[in-house]
Amino acid sequence: MVIPFSRIAIIGLGLMGGSLALALRAHGYAGALWGAGGSPEDLHLAAKAQDASGKSIFTGLYAEVSELPWEQLDFLILAVPPAHLSSYLVLASERLPAAAMVTDLASVKGDLLTLGESLLGKRYVSSHPLIGSEGRGFGSASAELYQDYRCVLCPGSDGPAQALTQVAAFWQFLGAELLILDGRKHDMIMAATSHLPHLLAFAYLAGFAERKELWNCAGGGLRDFSRIAAANPKLWTEILLGNREAVGQELRNFRKRLAQVEAFLEHADATSLENFLAQGQEARSRFLFPPH
Repeated sequence: MVIPFSRIAIIGLGLMGGSLALALRAHGYAGALWGAGGSPEDLHLAAKAQDASGKSIFTGLYAEVSELPWEQLDFLILAVPPAHLSSYLVLASERLPAAAMVTDLASVKGDLLTLGESLLGKRYVSSHPLIGSEGRGFGSASAELYQDYRCVLCPGSDGPAQALTQVAAFWQFLGAELLILDGRKHDMIMAATSHLPHLLAFAYLAGFAERKELWNCAGGGLRDFSRIAAANPKLWTEILLGNREAVGQELRNFRKRLAQVEAFLEHADATSLENFLAQGQEARSRFLFPPH
C-alpha cells in the first residue's frame, strides 16, 4: 500500500500522536512530517526522537500550532483531547489549502462529525484507531502501538468520497484493518467496549482509596482488571461526558446484570451463577482483541 500523502502534520504529540509519528517512519514514510502542540516535555522528547537510521523523526516541531507551515500540508491529523478538537477544526478550515485532507483520532464522535463536515466538507474523515495504553505523553510513545490493530473510519453524511479513499489508504499503509461506521453507531459501540469498562475500573478502585489494608494483598486479577484505571482522569472525564448518553445506557444495562448476580448470591443459586459466569466466559472468547 502506497501512502497518498507527502506533507503531513500531527497536532498533539502525546501517546497517540507521538506513536503515530514513530509508526510512520518505522513503516518507511519518507515525506515531510511536522509536529505541533503538546507539553514542553513532549516537544523536547519529540525533538530527540530518531528513526532506525538515526534521522530525526520530525521535519520540524512547533510549540505554537499557528506556526505550522499550513500552506504546505496535504494531510492534517488531530491527535488532541476532545475539548480541543472544535477549535482546531476551525483553524484547519481557515488555514489549510483547499485540497488538504483532515482526520482526528477521537474516541467520541458525537457532534464532531457535523462540525467537521460543515467546516471542511468531504475532505474531512474522522478516524479512531482501536489502540491505546494507560501511558501518556511522548515518553510513552511507541511505533508498536500501531501494530495488528483495527481503525474505525466515520465518513460524512454524504457517504464515500475521495477523502475516505485516501484516509483509508493512509491507515492501510500503517497496517490497519478498517471498519466503516457512522458516528452514532461508533459511539454506541465504544460505550460498551471501551468507555464503560474504563469507568468501571476507575469507580471500583476509587472505593479502595482509603482501605490501606488491601494495598499489599492484590494479585494478578486486580492488576489486570484495573490496569486501565491508570489512564489520564482528565482525558477520560472528557470522553465519558462527551458520550454520556450511550455510556449511561450501557451503565443501566450493567446495573440490571449486577442485580441478577446479587439475587444469585443472596439465594445461593450456584446453577444460575455458574451459567451466568459461563456466558461471560463464552462472550469473551468471541472478541477479537488486539495483541497488546
